[in-house]
Amino acid sequence: MASMTARRVAPGAPAAYFALLVGAVFATALLVFFAIDLQMPGREASLHSGLTNCATAFDAEVARLAAEGGADDVARRDAAQASYRSCLRPALLRTIVVTGVGVGALALVAVVMYVAHPWWIIRRNRSRVLDPGWVPGLGRELARLERATGLARAPQWWFAPRRGTPSGQAFGLPGRRRIQLDAGLLVLRATEPSVFRAVVAHELAHLRNRDVDVTYLTIAVWRAFLLVAVLPPMVLVLHPSLLVAPTAWSWRATLAGVTGNVRLLGSLLVLTCLVYLLRNAVLRAREIDADALAAHVDGPGGALLKTLSRLPAPRGPLARWGTHPSPEKRVRALRDVVGVGMPTHWNMVAAGLPAGILTANTTLAAGVGLGLDPLLGTALLGAAVGPWLGVLLALGVWRAARTAMVAPVAAYRIPFWLTAPLVLVGAYLAGMQVSLRGVTGQPGSVGTSGPASTTVAALVLALAAVVLAAWTDSIARAVAAGDGSRAAARQTPPAVLGAAALTGAVGVAVWLPYSLIPFGFALAPGPAPADGGGWYAVTARLSTADLGPAHHFVANVLTLPTLTALWLVPAVLLHRVAPTTGWLRAALVGLGGGVLAGLVGALLPVAARVMISADVRRAVPASSEISFSTVLDNTTIAVGSLLVAVVMAVVVAGPGSQRPARALLAANVTALVATAAIWWVAGPVRCLTGVGLCRPGLDLNGMALTAHWTLVQGLFVAVPLVLAVTARGARRPSRHGVAVALSPVATASAVTGLALLIAVTAALVWGMWEPAYGTWLRGGLR
Repeated sequence: MASMTARRVAPGAPAAYFALLVGAVFATALLVFFAIDLQMPGREASLHSGLTNCATAFDAEVARLAAEGGADDVARRDAAQASYRSCLRPALLRTIVVTGVGVGALALVAVVMYVAHPWWIIRRNRSRVLDPGWVPGLGRELARLERATGLARAPQWWFAPRRGTPSGQAFGLPGRRRIQLDAGLLVLRATEPSVFRAVVAHELAHLRNRDVDVTYLTIAVWRAFLLVAVLPPMVLVLHPSLLVAPTAWSWRATLAGVTGNVRLLGSLLVLTCLVYLLRNAVLRAREIDADALAAHVDGPGGALLKTLSRLPAPRGPLARWGTHPSPEKRVRALRDVVGVGMPTHWNMVAAGLPAGILTANTTLAAGVGLGLDPLLGTALLGAAVGPWLGVLLALGVWRAARTAMVAPVAAYRIPFWLTAPLVLVGAYLAGMQVSLRGVTGQPGSVGTSGPASTTVAALVLALAAVVLAAWTDSIARAVAAGDGSRAAARQTPPAVLGAAALTGAVGVAVWLPYSLIPFGFALAPGPAPADGGGWYAVTARLSTADLGPAHHFVANVLTLPTLTALWLVPAVLLHRVAPTTGWLRAALVGLGGGVLAGLVGALLPVAARVMISADVRRAVPASSEISFSTVLDNTTIAVGSLLVAVVMAVVVAGPGSQRPARALLAANVTALVATAAIWWVAGPVRCLTGVGLCRPGLDLNGMALTAHWTLVQGLFVAVPLVLAVTARGARRPSRHGVAVALSPVATASAVTGLALLIAVTAALVWGMWEPAYGTWLRGGLR
């Protein structure tokens, strides 16, 4: 019998499915209680009237500001928006309260059911505490199995005298775990002791895997969901006048209630099925994990395989999605643990659909409920939903990459990192259609952006998700290819998930508000220069082009830390696994790109002095035009952005693993070096030649804006090219190489460069606080 005292098993599938279950229940509850609030007498008319009056008053105030010439007065605009929010808050407060009370009641019922589950199991089975002295040798055998399983604390053993099945059940609250043995199992000990040990080891494995709480919380959440979130709307649909005239029921009213709420009932049916499937997925996953641990305890010649093969196969069309996996699948899981661990696209659907429903039904309330501008509240909601999407996507891609490296036969034909984000984004957008507006026709969202804008927004989000998935895949494969790197295998997954959560928060926080604005992602050329035409005008308009949400990525204190984390995590944690030369090569490529940007920036004033007349350079711009100095500044930054895109493409097209992360390192270095060169090399040249404005040598805010614009614009330009190169590289075998120890001098240089890079990044983030405050918090998003 093998011992598990030195092996800590922490399966992630039950916990991941449970998180999806909670998300689906929460999102469905929001939809349900929003709809219930509208069923209250007079509530629909009151809400509609309140929202209409607030919108009318706000439009009148905007018109008055325009008539008085105060449209550009920031203070007056902020005051008008604050007044609009104050008007909206009472109209939505009741909805927020009703929804909060409903969700709180659901959570309370679930907690009560979970706490009461030991009492219910004991009462239902009429169980009693098991005295090991009843059966000779039973106590010693149970203690031996406890030690073999590696439990830190022995459970309390119970006996179910009225159950004749040869089975057991693990249950109990934290600190008071219990295992119930059926009478039929004790009889089996006398006839087939090896089968008895296998069954007991399986129940002990549930305790060792720590899935008892997840199991009974899952059951409690499901029952509370049916009782609190599904039953009330069904009753109101069947008896629409229940809240007004409880005794006035008629078939005609019921028929009208059903036909008038077809979309609500259909949405509730789909979501209830999703919750049901997720509940069963939790229960199935825990059985697979317990089998794996029990088989290890039972040993190669144990009876677990024989016991599982003798179990009756479930029947019926829904048996595949039942609470227990089929015996055939359990046996196959023990023989092929790697193949069974492959994630599926249904995991992505289960992650994206609830997140979309949650987003669609809380966009307006998120801002107004916090006393914020609705669009700023939408950004905060995106920052809350984004980590959910980023973590679950990274987790699925990580598992798929590790499985593909260990068992290439089990890998997908099309890389999972390419298809999973598309499925996730599709499910998320589908969930956003299940809103209060879509289901009941009543107000429930900030607005709609139209089919064309929605399509563009979907493509942008899908592209960003694919990039994040490719980054995760490259790191997972590097970890799997590193022999003897137990520390990296243990530390890297949490760090990768943390970086994915931060990326999701920043990305969705900017994406979500723009997805609700018509043409929010439209690309438009910038304003024309003063007194200029031809190639000069084209250059001016291209260098100042409006890239949609780029400004809110620039004026964001989390953008640079997020991009830094995406290359710093693998660079630090995997330096003993992957060749360090690849990182050094990427840094040198980035350094070369930054230096080249500085050289071009120094030559531009000289070239402008020769090619552009003095009259054009000194022309005073009109209100809709830009000056020559602005054109020169933007052109210099645009050159740096183009070089950021070029160095990323060069690194991705090169050899080695972790190319997406190394490309981000090169881009970061290029942007920072280009910023220093633009301010301290090109700036003095511009001042000495009299072309452009002279600026102070150290302006932290200005340098932070330059670095962020250079990096963000470069990423926008580089994404299509880098993605194409990455997809092409995924078709050929990866060459991970061998980690090579650097000389002491090279190591000291690398550490010094890394510390300098982090210090400069921190300084630029600090310099971005003032622009970020002005963009995000002073009046909110407009």
